[in-house]
Amino acid sequence: MKKLIALLVVVLLIAGAGWFVFAADYSDGYRVGQVIKLSRSGYVFKTWEGTLDFGFLQQDPAAGVATRLWDFSVLDDDEQVRKDIDSAIAGNRKVKLHYREKYFRWSWLGDTKHFVDKVELAG
Repeated sequence: MKKLIALLVVVLLIAGAGWFVFAADYSDGYRVGQVIKLSRSGYVFKTWEGTLDFGFLQQDPAAGVATRLWDFSVLDDDEQVRKDIDSAIAGNRKVKLHYREKYFRWSWLGDTKHFVDKVELAG
């Protein structure tokens, strides 16, 4: 009986670690700017990869000047997000991209750890 309980505990720990690695979010938030690129990539598992231009440089005297571009991913089955981004690109509109940041980047799940899950038009 003790071996069965120990096995069950090990299986639950492995399942919990698996969930954490693939499904848990490190952070979430949003970024505002203009999407300048959206492309579909991947050999077997396709994702949409995009770049958002903030339109200004961020400057921190301690760290220097930061880039104004931000790369993000969109899951291939998230059709509405892709359509919203396409519409914003076609209309040359500024957008607010809501994203979830994962703990790890898996090469078959996108080029970044940032996955956009919602798009709103900004001012």
